[in-house]
Amino acid sequence: MNFDIDCLRTFALVADTMSFSRAAESVCRSQSTVSQQISKLEEQLGRRLLVRRKGRVLELTLDGAKLLQYARRILQINDEAYASMSEDVLTGFVQLGVPLDFFGRDFTTWLARFKSLHPMVGLEIESNQSEHLLKRCARGEFDLAFFKQEAGGRHGTVALSEQLVWVAGGNYAPDLQQSVPLILFPEGCTYRRVAISALRANSLPWHFSFVSPSFECLRTAVAEGLGITVLARALVTPPMRVVSHGAGLPPLPQVELVYAYGRKNRSRVVTELARHLTDSLTTANPASVASAA
Repeated sequence: MNFDIDCLRTFALVADTMSFSRAAESVCRSQSTVSQQISKLEEQLGRRLLVRRKGRVLELTLDGAKLLQYARRILQINDEAYASMSEDVLTGFVQLGVPLDFFGRDFTTWLARFKSLHPMVGLEIESNQSEHLLKRCARGEFDLAFFKQEAGGRHGTVALSEQLVWVAGGNYAPDLQQSVPLILFPEGCTYRRVAISALRANSLPWHFSFVSPSFECLRTAVAEGLGITVLARALVTPPMRVVSHGAGLPPLPQVELVYAYGRKNRSRVVTELARHLTDSLTTANPASVASAA
C-alpha cells in the first residue's frame, strides 16, 4: 500500500489548523475535496484519524496522532528531494520577531505554508512586545521583525493598517462610575499604550485586572468577564465582542502593522519571508467580528 502525498499533506494541514475549511484554503481546494482525501486515508488504514462532530474537527485519534508523525517525515523528505532538484532553491536561516497578537491570527498556518514551499529554509521565531521588537531589530538581533506602531509612525514598512476597538466578554457591562479593569499585554505593547492614553486623556479611572504575554490567556480573561481590553478589530472573535461607542469609552485610533529588516545583510530568503507574511496579512479573510453591545 502506498500513501498519496497530497492526502498526507492535506491531513497534516487539517491537524495543524483543526479545520477542514482552513486546510482547503491552504491547498486551494474545496472543503469537500479535503474531506474526501481524509476519508481516503481512513479507508486505506481501516481506522479513524480524526474525532469529528457536526462537521467540526475536535482532535486527532491515537491513530491519527501516530500517522501525523510519519506524515511530517514523509512530506519533509519529499519536499527536500524536490527542492534539491530545483535550479532556484531558497535556502538560509531567518531569525524572525513578531508581536504577541500574531498568535490570534493564522500565523502558524502561514509559516507552515512558507516551509512547505521552501523546506530548506530554517526559521527561529520569537514573539514579544512591539517596542522590544523594534529596538532589538535595530540592534541586529532579528533578521526580520513585525511590530505595531501608532498611525503615522516613522519606523519600517507598513504592511497593514488596523482599527483598534474596546473588547469585552459577552457578560461584561462597563461601569464608568467605577475604575475600568484593563486586560492587557505587558509594558511595551502598542495596544496597552493606546488604551491607557485614551483613558487618561478622558480622565477615566482605570486599573490593571489581568496582564499576560499570551494571547490565549488574554482572550480567556476577556471571555470570562475579568475586564476589557484593546485589540485590532480583526482579532475579535466570539466569545469576545466589540464594545459599542455608546458605552462611554473613548474612541481609539488606527495602528499600523509594520515590518523592518535587521542590520545584517538583507538576503533573498529574508525578503521572501517578509513578502509572504505581508501577502498573508493583507489577503487573509477578516475574522468574524461579534456584534457590538
